[in-house]
Amino acid sequence: MWCITRVKIGNNKPFFSTGPMELLEKIETYSSIKKATEAMKMSYVKALRIIRVMEEELGFPVVISEKGGSNYGSTKLTEKGRQVLTAYAEIYADVSRYAEKQVREKFRF
Repeated sequence: MWCITRVKIGNNKPFFSTGPMELLEKIETYSSIKKATEAMKMSYVKALRIIRVMEEELGFPVVISEKGGSNYGSTKLTEKGRQVLTAYAEIYADVSRYAEKQVREKFRF
């Protein structure tokens, strides 16, 4: 038996869930919002909107970009951005384990 778990974080409207988590993970991997969006098949504009809303809701930057030069710049997670990503991943794993345990216990018929 399996279950699908969704964890969304936000006050009046959710701003962090598995989509933004994956976006931050890909930014960390590729050091680029553009490459992250290509890997996710997400529009660049949508990614920028997700990041903007996330930063507005949290009250601090989650990414920092270095412009131009011969490398075309890069984008990295801030320390707090990494903390948000780690905290969400831990919460998501905990909730998923709990939900799976509940499904196994409650569906024993």
